[in-house]
Formats: sequence, C-alpha cells, structure tokens
Amino acid sequence: MAGGVFISQVDAGDSDDDVAIVKQLTGKTPVESDRIHLVMPRTFPNGYTVPLSLEIDSPMTEADHVRHVRVLAPHNPLIEVARFHFVPRRSEPRVSTRIRLAEPQYVLAVVEMNDGALLMNKTWVEVATNGCT
Repeated sequence: MAGGVFISQVDAGDSDDDVAIVKQLTGKTPVESDRIHLVMPRTFPNGYTVPLSLEIDSPMTEADHVRHVRVLAPHNPLIEVARFHFVPRRSEPRVSTRIRLAEPQYVLAVVEMNDGALLMNKTWVEVATNGCT
C-alpha cells in the first residue's frame, strides 16, 4: 500500500474510542456487527507476522455487498495496516494475511457496505515484541 494514514493515536480499547478512531478516519460512525468474523490469535510471540483471517457475511449481490474492508491497529505508527476491495458476484468477502503490530492492542476490522453503512468488529491481540521497528 502506498502512503499511509496519519491520525492522532487514541487510547483504543473502549468502544467509544474505537468509534472515534473510525469516525476520524472515515467521517462516518460505524456500527458494531457480528456479520464480521475477525479471527486472530489471542497471543502471538512477535509482532512481525501476526496471522489474520477475516470473513464478512454478505451475499455479494448488486443489492447487498461489501465494497471494502480496512484493518486498523490504533497503536501502530500507521494505523491502517491493510485494505481489501471486493466486487459483487466476482469475489467472496474473505481474506487471510499477516500483519505487523507494534504492541498489544485491539485490531479493528471496518467494513463499508454498498449502501455506505460502516460495520465494525474488533479482537484483542497480545504480542511479545514490537513488529514495527
């Protein structure tokens, strides 16, 4: 990804803080959703290659589909660690990858749907070493 996202760090963890981070980044207020399945290890030995799997419940039709997903790590130097785009009827809204984490923190998945709605879910990941140095 070329470039990055620079916003002031907020003490993430509280749902209100998470909403503030997303609103500052997107200009929209997200809604917490169980349609987003964000799977990461609760603990991982280092922050350099933390596995992440993400799946969103969506039929991926023209009327109801995922536009894109942002993965945010609010305590990283650059908080947007990944962005994925999806196309209706041509892709399934799921991905597996690895990300870097600077410290133990909540990782947020923010999903923009075709109607402009923002959905969000998060999970806590404890890393032993800084993967952003």
